[in-house]
Amino acid sequence: MTACRRYFVVFGLAASLFWMAPEVGAEDSLSQAKDLYLSAAYDEALVVLDRLQSEAPHDGATEVAQYRVFCLLALNRRDEARRGIESIVNTDPFYRPSESQTPPRVLSVFQDTRKALLPAIVQRSYAEAKASFDRKDPQAAAQFDRVLKLIDDPDMQGVAQLADLRTVVSGFRDLSQARATPLPLTARPGGAPAATVSPQIVALPAAADATEPPAATRGPAAATFIPPVVISQRVPAWTPPSSVDARLSFKGTIRVVIDEKGRVESATLEQSVHPLYDDRLLATARTWKYKPALLNGVPTPSSKIVEIQIQPVR
Repeated sequence: MTACRRYFVVFGLAASLFWMAPEVGAEDSLSQAKDLYLSAAYDEALVVLDRLQSEAPHDGATEVAQYRVFCLLALNRRDEARRGIESIVNTDPFYRPSESQTPPRVLSVFQDTRKALLPAIVQRSYAEAKASFDRKDPQAAAQFDRVLKLIDDPDMQGVAQLADLRTVVSGFRDLSQARATPLPLTARPGGAPAATVSPQIVALPAAADATEPPAATRGPAAATFIPPVVISQRVPAWTPPSSVDARLSFKGTIRVVIDEKGRVESATLEQSVHPLYDDRLLATARTWKYKPALLNGVPTPSSKIVEIQIQPVR
């Protein structure tokens, strides 16, 4: 009889705890999870943290994810812990756990995982910033600044594949800040727009470009103006500085001034093609050769706008 009574007492206590569990769970908080972690009750802390993580996003979401990693590493569930770290870093690549509150072993795993992820995050962030730049999105400058901040992160020092990327990003950031509305291409005589031809391999200038006679000769006589004809308009080879650049398209324009003998007197950049390509392009453009423009049948100086397109090799 006594044994039966004890059985019912124990069963009743277990049942009461079972029915109280949802109420207790509803009162769980991050501070309670931290206390459980500090008392080495890692499994119990994970129960609380998993529930908190399943709730709607809140200000402490990153800290919840961090303490989940702490508990998983303490339980030697390293693969799960690394996935947790990857989620934290992908969400906020600038986040670092507090050194004063994080065990050295955990800090080491977090840092190693972060170092492995950052190069891909930098490349992805650069591609997103470049896409904004191409759309002329005013947020592009801030996005490039963010990429520069990632590149300058101490964990990124010595990453070989990003050696040239900082120069590229700085160039696009400066262009984003300085760029107002794009310069319009000068119309061809008669109002026909400048046409472009897609490059065949890597980079080719447009086959038909806006051309105009010298200002001193414009007027009624300009009606007999015949544009210069391309003899040689070679473009330099394009070597992408990163795997991201190798998959992207770039476009810009330069203006060349051509003398009465068909030689290029000067070449100036009107819209950047790529910060690492512009100087080589301008140097090559100064060697271009043309059959000079004709004004009333006489060779005459002229200027020409050339559009340059770089397309990835498919």
